[in-house]
Amino acid sequence: MPLPTHLAYNGRTVLLKYHRLLSGIHPHAPNSVAALRHLVEEGAACLEVDIRLTADGAYVLLHDETLERETSGVGPVREITRERFTALRLRGSEEPAAALDEIVAVLRGCGRELKLQVDLAERLPLSREEAARLADGLAPLREPVRVVVGCMADWNLRALRRVDPTLPLAFDIGQYLDAPVDGIVRLPLRTNAYGYLDDHPLGYRRLLAPAAYLEDRLEALVNLVDAGEYHLRKDFLVRALADGFNPVAFIHGYKPGAQVDVWTVNAGAPDFPGALFAALDAGADQITTDTAVQLAETLARARS
Repeated sequence: MPLPTHLAYNGRTVLLKYHRLLSGIHPHAPNSVAALRHLVEEGAACLEVDIRLTADGAYVLLHDETLERETSGVGPVREITRERFTALRLRGSEEPAAALDEIVAVLRGCGRELKLQVDLAERLPLSREEAARLADGLAPLREPVRVVVGCMADWNLRALRRVDPTLPLAFDIGQYLDAPVDGIVRLPLRTNAYGYLDDHPLGYRRLLAPAAYLEDRLEALVNLVDAGEYHLRKDFLVRALADGFNPVAFIHGYKPGAQVDVWTVNAGAPDFPGALFAALDAGADQITTDTAVQLAETLARARS
């Protein structure tokens, strides 16, 4: 049976994005060429990979700044060459670590339309040359593959926009505004008076209704980058909805034509299936997941 491409919900089509090239059932390591080939062969429509830069300026598939959690290597990825990186094995498997150009080569021959989100995990500012290298490296895919580059670092999205005004971009607001998530220490550093991770002065004191505070902050953030997509962590969405504010509906109204992705909604998580139905009811256009098959099965069971 082909892999699910979307969820049909209340007359809408909600795209399923295969986070780190995982489906919930295949045995391949995340961010691997083998996982990519499997998804393409089995009909997935929207794929995502994480990328970082090596010492010699190559883009490789890795989420973390360091190698040890995801590969057989140790140390910062920026201190290793592309050749050394691709000689490593992905953690828990015998599959080799992959470079972005390998992904491009596979997808150029896929023979059908699909969407690829390249999640740029770099927070250090890209030079003009590094930004141009990424845009140029993705250029061969732009037909028939729909390529979108996503990032939390708005400065790097603007760097990409300068070198290629036509490259579709996706901005994740989580480095500026998010809900506290247990066990994660990152930007923003501060839980503010409204209970959100947000270092902005507007949150130093509770002077507005939570919905008014959230509307002002989101209006500012969606204007940081001229993007066609905006990405929201599921925890932020659920908390905002509880405070009487729907960030998905706000973005749709404020940025007509923009799509909203909610991430990462996984079967088996403590908040599942509540987070799934919260995203669907809020009007999400796309859901990022490691378990697309199980999400589709959950929705089918809810209808039966």
